[in-house]
Amino acid sequence: MLLNRYKPCATALFLILLQGILYMSATAQVDLGINEFIGERLDEIRIIGNKTTSEEIILREMRTQPGKIISNDDLNADQLRIIGLDLFSRVQFKLKEIEGKRVLFVEVTEEWYIFPMPFWDISADVPHEITYGFRYLQRNFRGRNETFRSSLWGGEDRGFRFTHITPWVQGTPSLTRSIDLRQITRESKNLDIKDLGLESRETMAQVYLGKRWSLEFTSWVGTRFRIVQGEDPRQLASGGEIDRVQEAFIGAAWDGRDLRQLPRRGFYIDAWLNHGWLLNTANRFQRFAVDCRKYFPIGASALCSRISWNPGWGSIPPYDRVVIKESSPIRSSRLSDEGKSFLLASMEFRFDIFDLKYFTWHGAPVFKSHFRNLKYGLAAELFIDVGDAYSNGETIGVQSLQWGYGAGLLLRVPYADVIRIESSWNPDYSLADVHFSWKIGVSF
Repeated sequence: MLLNRYKPCATALFLILLQGILYMSATAQVDLGINEFIGERLDEIRIIGNKTTSEEIILREMRTQPGKIISNDDLNADQLRIIGLDLFSRVQFKLKEIEGKRVLFVEVTEEWYIFPMPFWDISADVPHEITYGFRYLQRNFRGRNETFRSSLWGGEDRGFRFTHITPWVQGTPSLTRSIDLRQITRESKNLDIKDLGLESRETMAQVYLGKRWSLEFTSWVGTRFRIVQGEDPRQLASGGEIDRVQEAFIGAAWDGRDLRQLPRRGFYIDAWLNHGWLLNTANRFQRFAVDCRKYFPIGASALCSRISWNPGWGSIPPYDRVVIKESSPIRSSRLSDEGKSFLLASMEFRFDIFDLKYFTWHGAPVFKSHFRNLKYGLAAELFIDVGDAYSNGETIGVQSLQWGYGAGLLLRVPYADVIRIESSWNPDYSLADVHFSWKIGVSF
């Protein structure tokens, strides 16, 4: 059987995890090597290596400023926040005394920011179907950490998308903006019609405007307009052939994590409220979401916890219902559930197998500056997820909860930051029913 071929992979994965647990001894703190300056007043900050990135994009992430007392905790947090911008392959802090002045040198190694590339995806359904297309991604657009994406794809799913994200609108104190335009044609995933092969087309325009109040706290408002077309009345909320949906959003987030790409310390919470109107009917709907995450450092490892609740009320359209399938959003196998609301709890133990290191390809034939300080490392995770998709009037109990557990490797590589390779199981089935997956980024 095909599943039997995966058993050696799962065994090897657990052996690597065991080796990592025995290895854990490294420190999680950033060694700045500048303890002799702690407690003194800083005179100047100089940034080195930012050929593209504006200095103000870096400086706004720092609590350490000229005229303030130098603190080791602030320097560590500042360095991790700059790394969290995801613009640099490496960030180094050095304090030196020059002509009687205490100067903090912030040395950054910029990455390559322009990525035109083809992409493809093979569905997990049988028979397998392929989606293929082309994507253009430009990070750090105009040197201000702006992101511009455009995509065009065909095959099983078809569509296009344009996105522009501005984390700091130029000429404003701290406003953020996001614009998203897209059209997607794909097969409906709702459980009662998933075997009918019905397709729906969604055309959407969305705008968000936010404000960053502090290094940790942000808030936003937004609006979205959608036109959704279907082949069957069961695909739509109006019961006809087309839905016109207008929505308004409001939300806020507190991000106190140490490193966004791979958190091991701190606290994160966000909450938002969505109110929607079906313009071609008198129906309305609301959706609320809150996501709480806490990270407990244990030496070089971390115990990570998460609780997420996403309830919905009113005439939630079928295409907005939460569908649990395969390993998403619960990491498990052979799951199938659907509802207007969703509840999720996760616990994850992360640890290093070997620490983050850097290498430079001195013999690079072109673009030598972009082959400097390329990072690599290997971490691992053990996790357990539990959740439920439910609708109004349904009771959440132990019997209705969906469970999953598993293990994974976290490959720390240049540009992608973290590639997550996971094997997950459902406790209701045998170990032979393992689901393998890979994704970019950590789970939370």
